[in-house]
Amino acid sequence: FEVEMEDNWYEAAVSVQAPHRILSVTDWASDAPLPKEPMQRPPATYNVFKWGINDPSVGNRSLEKENFDPLASPLGWHVIPVGNDPLAGDADLKKGGFVNHTTTAGNNAFAHENWEGLNAWLHNLRPSGGDGMQFNFTYNPQVSNDSRAEAQGYINNTVTQLFYTTNLVHDLYYRYGFDEVSGNFQQHNFGRGGAEGDAVIANAQDGSGYNNANFMTPPDGQNGRCRMYLWNTASPYRDGDLEAGIVIHELSHGLSTRLTGGPANSGCLGWGESGGMGEGWGDFLASTIRSNKVYSDYPMGAWAANQEGGIRNYPYSLNNTVNPSTYKTLDKPGYWGVHAIGEVWAQMLWVVSQRLIEKHGFTDSLFPPAPLADGTVPEGDFYHARTDTSKPLVPKHGNSLALQLVLNGMKLQQCRPSFFDARDAIIQADAVLTSGENACELWNAFAGLGLGKNARVDGRTPWGGGVRKDGFKVPAACGGDDVPEEPTPDPGDAGRRRARLALGVSHGHPTCWLP
Repeated sequence: FEVEMEDNWYEAAVSVQAPHRILSVTDWASDAPLPKEPMQRPPATYNVFKWGINDPSVGNRSLEKENFDPLASPLGWHVIPVGNDPLAGDADLKKGGFVNHTTTAGNNAFAHENWEGLNAWLHNLRPSGGDGMQFNFTYNPQVSNDSRAEAQGYINNTVTQLFYTTNLVHDLYYRYGFDEVSGNFQQHNFGRGGAEGDAVIANAQDGSGYNNANFMTPPDGQNGRCRMYLWNTASPYRDGDLEAGIVIHELSHGLSTRLTGGPANSGCLGWGESGGMGEGWGDFLASTIRSNKVYSDYPMGAWAANQEGGIRNYPYSLNNTVNPSTYKTLDKPGYWGVHAIGEVWAQMLWVVSQRLIEKHGFTDSLFPPAPLADGTVPEGDFYHARTDTSKPLVPKHGNSLALQLVLNGMKLQQCRPSFFDARDAIIQADAVLTSGENACELWNAFAGLGLGKNARVDGRTPWGGGVRKDGFKVPAACGGDDVPEEPTPDPGDAGRRRARLALGVSHGHPTCWLP
């Protein structure tokens, strides 16, 4: 007989006659052990705005170690097998093995300047940390008659920051399921499936524009491309590479595009509600990752844009007098574009996450525990204890659970999903992961913003047209008969968590932009 489990598939033969015994057991799964460091080198050190500091207005730089996740980045952030390295020279190819880069290049990302704004990138400037891997560069912006040249003067700092943030986002999303088989971005996949040769090409201070950012997501096996711009909204200019929320938003386009419809299909989030949700996921993930235990509303792109309220119509908030968005909002003038549509979806997800936090609490770090030497992941205080190790690990806290359910929902939803499809996928993800423990919290959160069971759209078109009707009903199991037909204003309070945010994208490969 056969027994299929999460990570193994066994074929066993047993004796039905006395003496009863197991005759044989064969595991059809082939395990890829964690690769070991190919050669000794010191861990890199980066002078950066550390993870958790959104931008230069809220904290100072510090020296941070190459804190790679050993499961997501087994060889660290600077090592690539020579056969997978487009930067490898003739000497490297002859020697074989692995290349230990002393610049901002590695298995997950190639970060560099792109002042000319062209597609060529292999030979663009990358800062070197030297043999000691010390990426410690100057950042002291000054008012200048030539603000662009002034910003180019601290390019080594900018590229280092972009490399640091991009790698941490890679490692974080890996631990929530954006792995090789799911189509993540890596030059080498360690024999763990998926198409390789597609690390993120991260262009800092891209010369093709100002006051924006974008991400291009081709199918699995082709490099994703992130372009970050300078913002001429202040003097001196502000550098989008230094605002973590913008970088996270852009990288999240690669996540949602690869997970929705499968990694070989990059055309599932191109327009209408599906295209808008691509923007909304970026905003939500950037908000959730940057949020902390002391609740606040979050705007997107506020520092780079030099606007306190950011670049969205409203901050993301539990208080619907601060953010009045509902499903019907999509019918208003100005909400036909993907960025405006995305604001509504991100607000819904923000409320969903806060309801889960109210129930399960908040974890200060979204990074799960490091794996043990045998590759297993300890539960620690991050996951619920399991009595059945064949079951998936379930995050204990509301913000980590929300992140897990959103990513799992992306995998479950169909190509070109509607708001209804994505809502149902998240609820289904909870049913699979927790046996539906949070179904009513999810339904109440969505219904509170008009996406309840009786919401509808009349005359729907493939590009997102139609007339929407808010629905505030929830299933009877969640007290549906008692749910009012209209939303009740939620004034919020100082003891509850809030957050404000904003960002965007437009499509070409698909390419995703800030507005």
